[in-house]
Amino acid sequence: MKLAYKVIGLLLLSGVLHGCDKNKEDLTPKLVKIVIETPDGDKLDLNETTTLTATGYDQFDDVYDISNSLVWSKDSDHISIEQNGTVTGISVGTALVTAEAEGITKTQTITVWDSTAPRIEIYVSDVADYWNLGPAQILKFDESGKNPEVFIQDNLGAPQDILFLEDQEIVLISNVTTGKITKYNSNTGSYLGIFASIAGGPTRMKIGSDGLLYVLQWKGDGKVLRFQLDGTPMGAFTSFGINESIGLDWDSDGNLYVSSYNENGATGFFVRKFDASGNDLGTFIDSNLKGPTNIWFDDTGNLIVNDWLGGTIEKFSSSGAHMSNLVTGVSQIEGVDILDNGNIIVGVGSTSSINQYTSSGAFVKKLVTNGAGDLIKPNAVRIRRINY
Repeated sequence: MKLAYKVIGLLLLSGVLHGCDKNKEDLTPKLVKIVIETPDGDKLDLNETTTLTATGYDQFDDVYDISNSLVWSKDSDHISIEQNGTVTGISVGTALVTAEAEGITKTQTITVWDSTAPRIEIYVSDVADYWNLGPAQILKFDESGKNPEVFIQDNLGAPQDILFLEDQEIVLISNVTTGKITKYNSNTGSYLGIFASIAGGPTRMKIGSDGLLYVLQWKGDGKVLRFQLDGTPMGAFTSFGINESIGLDWDSDGNLYVSSYNENGATGFFVRKFDASGNDLGTFIDSNLKGPTNIWFDDTGNLIVNDWLGGTIEKFSSSGAHMSNLVTGVSQIEGVDILDNGNIIVGVGSTSSINQYTSSGAFVKKLVTNGAGDLIKPNAVRIRRINY
């Protein structure tokens, strides 16, 4: 019986010691993951250089030294990479960089581009703060709708329109809740001050054939205002005010058209017409609309209207007759610009995206996918042509 007890005791002791060895093995730090940091972002200009850093972590999420085992590699000749993590852009394209240590790997995509090549950039004003859904911002995307960047986030208040003055190297942003048109460096997005103050809340902005800036107001007296391009006010262009005006364009005869979103619908939804001197010519359209925002004339002289509440893009003749629904079933359409091939790009608030359509209204694709760059409520959509 004593011998049996001794055997059992030895077995138990062996299990305890084995368990201790196992626990000791579990407590030994080992590499489980690598994190790559890109201090200058994942986009490199041709011949631009950046240095990536790779940090190892053990199973306790503590830093694990991989300096003696780290190996960098790449999958293409669009970049070069040195073993200290220095990457240089060699040719336009995309490359995959891999950091490897002790059998653990981590990859990082690097895109190489040519800043001197002709290209377009897409800018979007996001009025997220107006809806209490997040910070307002001006986003920048490349021509494929990718690589989102926050271009501006300072001194904004429900930003409406975006207007580049290339010869001055500035960009103007109209802010409806602050009553300011603010100006920024067009290349860096840095804040440069106030271009103009408009108590009624500026919405859309366009430069007329006279070289003056025309600005609409959301509230106030609703008159169309004009400014010199240095911000000097020129007073009201129209004597008639339009409540919640948010879209403007000119026909081939120089007549000005202004849309009224008119959220409460008290006086109906309409587009009003003014002659080239600002004289009121009355209502141009007062049907088939539920909340018009941007308006523009196509190459054949027809007026196209984004209908935010109706979820449509409407087409009207030069006489104001309704012709067709170009796009239907897409709610909260606001912001527009035209690509070189004639395709239309518009902001869609209901899906937090930028959609592309042909000039006849056929859907092409989501140029900017839902929520890319944390986009919430697109307002203005602006194409900027660089190096053309």
